[in-house]
Amino acid sequence: MKRFFVFTTIVFVFLMLVSCGGSSKPANDSDNSNNDDGDTEQSDADVEEDDAGDIDLTGSVFSAPKMNPSGNIPLSAEIPMKSAGISKVSVKVADKEAGREPFAREYTVAGDAAETVKIPVLGLFPAYGNKVTVTAADESGKTVDEKTFTLKTGELPKDFPAITMTGTINSGWTMVNWLRTPRSRTEMNGIALDELGRVRWYSDLPFPVCFPIVIKDDTFYCGGGEGETHVTKYDFMGYVLEDIDVAPLEYKNVHHEVFIKPDGNYLLGVDKAGSEYIEDRVIEINPADPANPQLRRVWNLNDTLPDLADLFMDMQPTSTEIPGQTNNPLHHNAIFYDESDESIIVGSQTAGIVKLNHAGYLKWYLAPHLFGLIDDADGDGKSDSFTEKYDPANQLTWVGDYSQKNDDGKIVAGEKYVNERTPINGIRYKDYDKFEFKYPEFFLTPLDKNGNEIEDLSVKQGLEPHEDFSWPFRAHNPTILKNGNLMLFDNGLARNFEFPPISQNHYSRVVEYKITPDKDGYGGTIQQIWEYVLNDDPMWYSMSLIVSGANELENGNRLITSGSLGSSFIPEMFRSAYGDGPTGAFIVEIDPKDNSEKNRIKLDRYIDDDYPINEFSAFRAYRFEISASLK
Repeated sequence: MKRFFVFTTIVFVFLMLVSCGGSSKPANDSDNSNNDDGDTEQSDADVEEDDAGDIDLTGSVFSAPKMNPSGNIPLSAEIPMKSAGISKVSVKVADKEAGREPFAREYTVAGDAAETVKIPVLGLFPAYGNKVTVTAADESGKTVDEKTFTLKTGELPKDFPAITMTGTINSGWTMVNWLRTPRSRTEMNGIALDELGRVRWYSDLPFPVCFPIVIKDDTFYCGGGEGETHVTKYDFMGYVLEDIDVAPLEYKNVHHEVFIKPDGNYLLGVDKAGSEYIEDRVIEINPADPANPQLRRVWNLNDTLPDLADLFMDMQPTSTEIPGQTNNPLHHNAIFYDESDESIIVGSQTAGIVKLNHAGYLKWYLAPHLFGLIDDADGDGKSDSFTEKYDPANQLTWVGDYSQKNDDGKIVAGEKYVNERTPINGIRYKDYDKFEFKYPEFFLTPLDKNGNEIEDLSVKQGLEPHEDFSWPFRAHNPTILKNGNLMLFDNGLARNFEFPPISQNHYSRVVEYKITPDKDGYGGTIQQIWEYVLNDDPMWYSMSLIVSGANELENGNRLITSGSLGSSFIPEMFRSAYGDGPTGAFIVEIDPKDNSEKNRIKLDRYIDDDYPINEFSAFRAYRFEISASLK
């Protein structure tokens, strides 16, 4: 009897300890439900071990899970495990829906592993008691130990989107770069959705804006880190793998693009420290020594691209008077590396798309040919008609007198738009072997569907479309497809230089072009091969004035992100006409063979008096397979 009393006392104490360690009130329970930002925190107290009955708790190879171990990924956990005698370990996160397969990952334990390894747990559901089963097996595959834990997670931030999905996704999870409501600070998170469009992962990093978020293999990169001068590489558990500060190189504001070249070097969109102008530089760095990165190349886009403020009604004259607006004449927004000739393709939201070689020479210029003309009799680089009539209080004056109808009724550049534009720096950049720098040398000649030159001047200048061809306007995200063609998101803002620059009939599209360089390597031809128009009723309900992108999936389909539906970028004068149109973003997978829609994810923005509308919602989206590794 005495032994039984002692034994039962020990068991009682043990169970009390397990209960105290595993079922106390979560730190993010109702006490914090009114947190201003809707953010949540998790701790070890959000873990319970299920009573499996026949599992002997004594001698278990597993220890208590830790929620969000890096502090950066709220929907993650880590389970310590003794590695001795263990060859494989599997993790299964049970689905919320009955009958659906669990989210499963398997990891190999190396022979030289540490005595204790940490098993990553990804794909937890928010605001839920997730059933997570871990199974350890020896070299023969025999189960050594198995445990099921209940991992409790907190609510999503209040200003995360409401998500609906149609169709079927067979191409992985979806990562979206989501801009939250600007309150005490601007914030941008990565949000990952599973094949049913459910949130299963998101970032909550020490610095507020992860812009952009770029996926490469089993890692992701964030620009805009601490002080906006860092680019940081993370695994999907949120652990920092590499951190580079470009401030010692005299650059700042890593923005819009982090492109990882095949040789491991980074191509970054940055600003020059000390310059009053922004978003106009591209740099290449070697990150072999992250503490002392090597600056390999610099492209100053002011040497190549022109100031086109006089062509667009939403752009004021270039100056330093309104930082963030008038000091951003180029708004560089994309970089893509072309392995075929070791060049880069650079996107500008306002000045078109160019291909540059490693030394900065311009190879071709994808833009309406009107970009090469200006009414600049005094040679100061600014449109005379623009500066003469400009009234900052009247947006109708924010444009030059550049179009008129000819005798055939065609719209062409006005009789004063005959002077040649020069790059922003005002110099004929670089010494080209066979010619003086002039934009017509680099412009691409449009072809019809049969490969014949389109000779209509109004089409070449971009003032009218052709049935087989249209120039992109204010485009984003140029990317080279597997077939060698160029694909981009054509936003359509001020399409064909129309007034007003946005209306109910304006639309966005994704377009594929075939570019054939001239034999001398400068300029060439361009043929429109494919397009997908984002269609709605009215059209602008699916239009994105800014941001957005498209990329090619492994299955050959195209993933399209329209990221600024109903944004605050819509001028007040058009807001009433937009009415109750959608706000937020949508992501759609398209089969280019027949333009059929395979799936669509709609992200509706949360808006109230405390959470007003933002200028955009989603920068880009990717399809990927989420994974991590043992620590």
